[in-house]
Amino acid sequence: MLADLLPLMTDTVRQLHAGQRDLFGKVQAVTFTDHRARVTYSPGKTLGQASREAMPDAAATVWLIDHPHPIVIGDTFELPDAATLKVARLERRKLRDGVLHKVYLT
Repeated sequence: MLADLLPLMTDTVRQLHAGQRDLFGKVQAVTFTDHRARVTYSPGKTLGQASREAMPDAAATVWLIDHPHPIVIGDTFELPDAATLKVARLERRKLRDGVLHKVYLT
């Protein structure tokens, strides 16, 4: 099943990690890792079902297969269009062949 998704992973995203901090808590160096992914973009807002008012929504959705690092809300990703967005929501699906992560960024 995941083997069918591999050809769709045509983009590369960069996950930024908080680097080492000094005595005062300032980040000294930011480290990052590059990952193969599928990125889909959306307008960043949706209409509420009841109120029909504009509500914030994910600006991009990233699909990752067997991501080696833990992902938490607030992590930062750099997308192929050089946009830097933070994780707002995360779905993790364990499948027979591996793990599929669906990350919503705002």
